[in-house]
Amino acid sequence: MTRREAINFKSLISELVPSQQAPEAQPPLMVKGVCDYDQFSAWLTELDLTKLTVRIWCYTDESVIGTEVAPRDVDRLERARLFGPGGDLEVWRGNQGFRWRYVGLAASAPEGDTLAWPDDENNPVFSREQTALFWGNRPEGRERWYDDRVAGARLEYPIGGAPERIQVRYREYTQAGRPFAIWLQELEAYHG
Repeated sequence: MTRREAINFKSLISELVPSQQAPEAQPPLMVKGVCDYDQFSAWLTELDLTKLTVRIWCYTDESVIGTEVAPRDVDRLERARLFGPGGDLEVWRGNQGFRWRYVGLAASAPEGDTLAWPDDENNPVFSREQTALFWGNRPEGRERWYDDRVAGARLEYPIGGAPERIQVRYREYTQAGRPFAIWLQELEAYHG
């Protein structure tokens, strides 16, 4: 009888997976929680947001993309997304307060319920860097970016150099081909 060699799944995966996608050796921290409406401003000031440099505040009547540390009006705030090299904090209005989810470095993480990454050696978590275009273009000589689909929006992006198009760079975490988590990392000029 001939003895068969065991299948080495890790070496098979490395042969089959595209080079820009690799098993994540040390995945980032994932945390979730809820903050009472009346405590939200105080909660934000307690966080280390220095590495979450882009802030998107979505109110009932407008959205603001910039570097403002705190929302202008918590009573009208519906959603927020604060991201950068330190992590990605997503906040949305829920029934019992503002719900939030964080993916990123432990140093920038709010205190909350830690979410576990799936632990399956036959089905590892992969990550890859991706980009996506933001709305609008900025024709030469114009002060702002513009897009017909969101004509009433003030498209002002916190990026220097006045590029024609803007893209967001993000890291996508997948397992078995399904997105598991997204970490928005930075806005940058699109040169396409």
